[in-house]
Order: sequence, then C-alpha cells, then structure tokens
Amino acid sequence: MPTLNQKLINCDDIDTYDNLGEGLNMTTALTVASYIKSALGLPGYNTKKLQKLIYFSQAWSLAWTGKPLISEDFEAWPDGPVVRSVFAEQKYRDVPLYDAGLDDEQLAIIDSVIEHYGTKTWSELVDVTHEHTPWKDARAGLEPAAPSRRVVSQDAIRDFYTMCGLVESDQPRRRLRPRIAADRRVQLVGDQVRRDWQKGLSILADR
Repeated sequence: MPTLNQKLINCDDIDTYDNLGEGLNMTTALTVASYIKSALGLPGYNTKKLQKLIYFSQAWSLAWTGKPLISEDFEAWPDGPVVRSVFAEQKYRDVPLYDAGLDDEQLAIIDSVIEHYGTKTWSELVDVTHEHTPWKDARAGLEPAAPSRRVVSQDAIRDFYTMCGLVESDQPRRRLRPRIAADRRVQLVGDQVRRDWQKGLSILADR
C-alpha cells in the first residue's frame, strides 16, 4: 500500500518525466534494431520492415514524451525513412540479437509500436510512411526513385505524430503501468503533462 506521502499513478507519466526535467533516456538505433529483430524474429533480409519499425518507435517516442528515443536522424530515402547506422550494419553483417541496454520506458514505447505495426509487411509499412507528411516534406521536389540524404526533421515528426495521437484512432496504444510516486513528484509530473497538452493543442490550433 502507498504510504501517507505517496500516491498510486496508473499511467506512464512518471516514467516519461523520470529524473524530472531530464526526460526519456536516449539509446542507439542499433540497440532498438536488435530488440525489434529479436522480438519479431525478423530474418536478416527484412531490412525495410526493421527500418520502418525503428522510425515509428522514434516517432511515437517524440509524440508521447516530447523526446527522441534514439540520437540519430532519419534520411528521406525512396522507400521511406532510413537511419544510416543500421543500414551500414546490415550492409556487411546481420543485426545482432538483443542482449541488454534498454530501460523499462524505452521497452514500453518499442513494444507498443511492435503491437500495432509488427504484423504489417514491409511494403505496407513503406506505404504508411509515404502517406505521412514528415517523409513527404523531406522528399519535396525529388523524383520518386531519386537517392537522397535529406534529413526527416525531428520537429516535423514530433508535430505530425502528436497531432495523430490527438485526432487519429488508428495508432499504437501506449502501454500503461501502475507506479508509486511521492506527492511532490506527482505535482511536478502533473504540471509537465499540462504543459505538454498545451503544446499539443497549440499544434492543432495551427492546422
């Protein structure tokens, strides 16, 4: 049972704002790739599906927490967003199986993405990214098959998927876990959540 100075919170907000101000910890794209590959049992040749699942993990991390899951940028390639470090790894060897390196919050975000997108084929995932404005805007003016190293803007990703999270029904369901936190932490998290909702509403107001 919670003590007098604690409250039970049935949401991920405590995780999201862990360390109060530091936010979500970042990891590498290769670590995310190894976890997704292991979780789904993806064969080494299914590089496009793996790339898109990494992208959606980054996208929904930005939408849900305001913070990137990985430090690397995505490039606007003809078949959708690609993170170059994973492409380079798969060019010469297979992505290793996951061993360790992700914390509970990172795993919760990736698992939510896998649950929603994991049954789709690589071509279906490519089509989804082609329908979304962050990749389309980064490809503006290019021929469909033209190579490109243009970066898909993190700001564009965050804004677009935040809006999707507010108005779209076809989206990943973020995993919820009960957590215990001190009253002061609850208050600080509540203040941060209100600020984030204000940002989301501002995005909608600009559309």
